[in-house]
Amino acid sequence: MFMHTGLTLRTLSAASAGTGASVRYASTFRHRVSKTLVPTSKQKFVHVAGQEMVPSQQLLLRSGMMRQSSSGIYSILPYGHRILTKIEAIIDDELENIGCQKLSLPNMQTSDNWKKTGRWQSAGQEMFKLKDRRGSDFLLAPTHEEEVTSLIAKEVQSYRQLPIRVYQVGRKFRDELRARSGLLRGKEFVMKDLYTFDVTEQEAFKTYDEVVLAYRRIMERLGVPYAVAEADTGNIGGSHSHEFHILSKVGEDSLLSCGSCGYTSNEERAIGVIPSTPTKAATKFRNSEEVPKWIESLDVVPRSAVRVNPRFKFGVLKAPAADGSPDENCTLVAVATSGDREVNEIKVSKAFGNVELAGSVQDVQTLLGESKVTDLMLCVDQSLYPGQEPPRPKDVVLDGSSLPEGLSSLVGPSNLKKSLKVVYGDYHNCKPGDGCPHCQKNKGLIEPMEVTRAIEVGHTFMLGTKYSVPLNATFVAEDGQEEVPIQMGCYGLGVTRLLASIVEASHDHKGIVWPESVAPYRVVIVTSEDEGCVEAAENVYDIVQKALNVKADVILDDRTETTLGFKMKDAELIGYPWMVVVGKGFLRTGNIEVQHRKSGDKWSLEWPKIEGFFQERRLLAQE
Repeated sequence: MFMHTGLTLRTLSAASAGTGASVRYASTFRHRVSKTLVPTSKQKFVHVAGQEMVPSQQLLLRSGMMRQSSSGIYSILPYGHRILTKIEAIIDDELENIGCQKLSLPNMQTSDNWKKTGRWQSAGQEMFKLKDRRGSDFLLAPTHEEEVTSLIAKEVQSYRQLPIRVYQVGRKFRDELRARSGLLRGKEFVMKDLYTFDVTEQEAFKTYDEVVLAYRRIMERLGVPYAVAEADTGNIGGSHSHEFHILSKVGEDSLLSCGSCGYTSNEERAIGVIPSTPTKAATKFRNSEEVPKWIESLDVVPRSAVRVNPRFKFGVLKAPAADGSPDENCTLVAVATSGDREVNEIKVSKAFGNVELAGSVQDVQTLLGESKVTDLMLCVDQSLYPGQEPPRPKDVVLDGSSLPEGLSSLVGPSNLKKSLKVVYGDYHNCKPGDGCPHCQKNKGLIEPMEVTRAIEVGHTFMLGTKYSVPLNATFVAEDGQEEVPIQMGCYGLGVTRLLASIVEASHDHKGIVWPESVAPYRVVIVTSEDEGCVEAAENVYDIVQKALNVKADVILDDRTETTLGFKMKDAELIGYPWMVVVGKGFLRTGNIEVQHRKSGDKWSLEWPKIEGFFQERRLLAQE
């Protein structure tokens, strides 16, 4: 049924060759669904291991892009792998543009360097540890700071060899206690990690800014809403950190942002201006337990116009004994916030060290074990005195015999005087409605912040010399005399996490809506079983591929055992950006139908207009 074109595939190929056009678009090879492993399913995946699936988990399974191997471990099928390859290509392009070089580091590492940095002990149970037949300790790498720093330490001797920027895209491993949410939190995942090495701190900060800009370009090319937030450095360490998030209501992170100036921060790090008028929850809160009521009676909280009653959380700060004995100094820490505020554990630990918080005073005994409390500290949060300057720290002398029973059992003999150190500061989680600190500082205005749920997909760290010092990564300075530690940065980007996060941010009731930059195929051609439509679809494939000027971004759904309607529903589930329908309408009019997945727009195109239509879309996509 080619009376509308007058061309068969063979004559089309000959015509292209006669005009000097590239013959590759008229190749007899075509990507076909019938020859592809893409096991789509009508089944509604809802639960796994008793947990409700998030949308990305459901849709990636239904669309045949992944299959679960075991808890937290997945096989990525051909369509999913094509998407990962496209994401990686975007990353490669942007990082190479700022002078980064790609390498490959081992996934199984010896424990030696991890013990030098202290992370062999501090990483906790999430690290996969193993022994070889000789009993030597190894791990499956969750990250590669130790490995790459050790490598560079052996290769760099002079400042002339710096800067160096190296990265890899590879598998990482984390022994998640409760793997969940598909690719968003698994035990094995693909990640891009970049490591930078500079001569001075100033040059390292310049590198940091260049990488952050490259990350922004990567996120923009991925084509989904994202946010960049100030962040905590966590177990990686360092002095400066940002998180990159894809906005999604299923995200585990809460971002607080200002609509006026753009300030955005992770809830763990956010600093906000507390409204001067307290909430009802803050004024109505009352302590009923003995120890909190006793602390409240000490009258160490600054008075404000409206009475705000404190709520307390207790914990323990352990430190080596000053005399070198094996006993630890244990400080009982009480954190007081207003009744409507949660304690921010990260802020407390940043201020005083690794404070382990408990649910109640009774739970503190579990943290202490056989130890006794040697010191007492009360951290009074600024939510109890909004709008006021924090008072100076003070020491309150307590009579041991006057301590409440719940406290005296933790601190030892009751006939001794006890000193309570009282400090003031920011120890709370910010929440929606708190004022933006930047707008207050720069404009004198209290602009309320809003909260957004998001999925963290990338993290950048200014490391300084955290790893170069213990691993002896130094260089001879320009004066030729001193060996100076290398200034480092590390920059992570979760590739499999990006794949899932894009689905979370871009799907509807029909299925996935892939951005064109990462779609497994940009165009699918679906056809009815009529012989004339099948033959026409073959020619449409060549025309569209030539118009898009790519070899492998078009696929033909040529399955004979399924109806046209089934193919169209499959196409919507998979999420191809463009669908070309060659159905019965073509037999009547000679026109094909083009559908745009994201907008739902449809076009009926005459045969001569097909190529121009897709050429125009190609040019728009390149802008």
